[in-house]
Amino acid sequence: MRAGCRARALAPAALALAGLWPAPAAQARQPERVAVRECVPVPALMLRPDFPTGRFTAGSPEHRALVRSFREAWRRSCAAGLQRGMAWTRLYLRNAPAANVAQIYVDPEAQGWLILEAPFVTEAGVARPPEAADLAEAIYCHVRGATPREQEEDGRCLPD
Repeated sequence: MRAGCRARALAPAALALAGLWPAPAAQARQPERVAVRECVPVPALMLRPDFPTGRFTAGSPEHRALVRSFREAWRRSCAAGLQRGMAWTRLYLRNAPAANVAQIYVDPEAQGWLILEAPFVTEAGVARPPEAADLAEAIYCHVRGATPREQEEDGRCLPD
């Protein structure tokens, strides 16, 4: 079969898969594929105006580590089904040097921004990007929250 004839013979099959051409009877009887869980794009991590930028400037090793950790946490939240109905586009970073965990919340005083607060730079001036597990926990706590039992027994989702 010549190349042009092969392309014409395959065109209806390709169009049928796209839903633009009636599917042959054999294709119509095949079971439907299970939809793959789609993740929302990773939100941009933005520095608040009061953030101590010295160590977290774009491209710095600390910033790259934070972005890697957040992408991994985002992937985990998608795998856990936490991203249904989520419309996050930006997270604003707020440094909390004395905090013991990362947390995400809406700041009513800052135009309703979604804030990711963590001890990015400690009181001693040491840059400390949160680990993926800590960021995944912050996403979980903001989206789903802990049960009263988890809060009582483990202190889950109870920042100091």
